[in-house]
Formats: sequence, C-alpha cells, structure tokens
Amino acid sequence: MKRYVAAGLLVAIIAVAAMAGAGIGIKNVFDGENVHGGANKWQARMHEMAEAKMKARRGIYRDLLNLDREEGMLSYEEGKFYVDGIEIYFGDAWWLNHTIRSDYDGDGEYETVWNELLGLVGSNVTVNGRLVNETLVASHINGMFLRIPFKTEFMVLNGVIEQVNGTFYIDGYKIILPRRMARSDYDGDGLLERMHVELQGLAGSVATIDGYAFNGKIRPLHINGIAI
Repeated sequence: MKRYVAAGLLVAIIAVAAMAGAGIGIKNVFDGENVHGGANKWQARMHEMAEAKMKARRGIYRDLLNLDREEGMLSYEEGKFYVDGIEIYFGDAWWLNHTIRSDYDGDGEYETVWNELLGLVGSNVTVNGRLVNETLVASHINGMFLRIPFKTEFMVLNGVIEQVNGTFYIDGYKIILPRRMARSDYDGDGLLERMHVELQGLAGSVATIDGYAFNGKIRPLHINGIAI
C-alpha cells in the first residue's frame, strides 16, 4: 500500500516538474477560471473600457472642428454677430455675460464672452460649429473651445419635482442630471449622495431649477439656488 502511495506522489512530482519546465505554473493552470485569472481579465476589461471612454471624449472634441466652419471678418449688426454674411450664435444673454475661460481677443484679460467677442469685431476669425437654419451655432473661435454647439435657452423653472420610471421632471421638462456624487446636500438629509438619490429626496416637493433648456429637457445649473 505504501508503494502505491509513493508511486502516486512520484508521478505527481514529475508532472509538476514537467509543467514548470514548460513554463506552466500551478497558479496558471486554471487561468481564466480561477480567482486570479478572472481578476486579471476583469482588470484588463475595465482598463479597455476606460481607454475607449477617453478616446470617445477626445473624438467628440476633434469632430467639432470637422463640422461646419466660417472664415472671415467678424461683424456686429443690430444685436447679432456675423461672419461672411452668416449669422453666428455664440449663446444667449445669460451665457454672454459670463466670464470666459480663454482670452479670445488676445488682450491679456479674461472678460465676459460678450466683451471677448466685441474685442474680435473687425478682425478675421475662424468659427466652427453646426449650421442650423442658416445660423452657425458656434463651438470654437480660432480653434479655442467655446461651448457644445446646441442652441439652448437659459430658463428658470419652478414647480413640483416628479419622478416617473426613474426619470425626473419639473414643469414638464425632463431633468438631465450628471452621473456623479452630489457636491451639496440638495435634499437636506445631512448626506452627500449621488445626484439621482439627492433628487429622489426632493421628489414630490416644490423646487426651483435653472439651467439650459433644449428639446423639452433642462440641464440644471442650480437647484434651489445651490450650484450643481
């Protein structure tokens, strides 16, 4: 009996030695099915997904420069901007009165969008964006990013926040929420939760939401006076 046990152990040792010589470890025999192999594949998949997401984001901004474009002298007539006879929509009054992130007119100062644009009037510019009903909705000025080219309207909505099948509405407008943790305690429960959870805490109550409205949707900038 002892001989059989010894013989079995010897065979097992020889088999392990053979696998080691072939570059196969005990840990690797079940790779793809064991915990280690599964974890490695999961990490690789998550890395691929993150890379794909970053490439998609970069692609969005690259594509904006491949949309419609107008080149020529920027003019301002009767409350509207033009380039080569084409009306340019840079944003509504609310947006134009905000300090911009880039120095478009090159005067060394960061001014409101309005003043930056006035500083470019009379000079040759390149404006990229989307041509909608013979109006170019601008995304870039001279290659510098301005905004996503959607013709939106700044609105202030006041009403009851309703939740329907996981989607939130106010005054008939669908509320587009960022998919992240909230920066403020909007529902006043003493917790910082994800944005949709914060809004769940406000469902059924009257609230004031302001932001950019388009196609029956609103992308909030403030909820009850608190910035998003």
